[in-house]
Amino acid sequence: MAPFDVYSLSVVMFMINKATNESVPIIAFTTGGAMDNFDISSIGAETTRNYTYDSGAGPTTINVDSKTVHIEAKRTRLVQAVTICLFLINWALTAASIYIVLLVVFGKEEMDDAVLLLPVTIILTIPTLRSLYPGLFPFGIFIGESQAPRS
Repeated sequence: MAPFDVYSLSVVMFMINKATNESVPIIAFTTGGAMDNFDISSIGAETTRNYTYDSGAGPTTINVDSKTVHIEAKRTRLVQAVTICLFLINWALTAASIYIVLLVVFGKEEMDDAVLLLPVTIILTIPTLRSLYPGLFPFGIFIGESQAPRS
């Protein structure tokens, strides 16, 4: 759920010297630098696996030393706070616009022309506020449950 979305990935890495059929030790295997608006964390573990490959003389199965890294990227707290504030401002502007329209239509309130133009100004302001979202979501995205297929 945006802006509380979390992306995770698990990667298994190993190397084999085909001349000797032995695993080559991996010194380090971690994530690179952080992305904009995301905190990245990684947890690594050393494992041993059976690996079967064809070296040209038929299938060969060997025990290899490998590293498994679980990588997780999630939006920073600041990004989440700014996004929620902008979301609430959008709703407050929409509510103010509806209130003004209801006062004019049903309350028969006499209002200055500038106040009557306020709902139009608010409607034109909302897409601009939307463009301020950190890690800009596509315009029109539903902020809530993701419709993406999950595996």
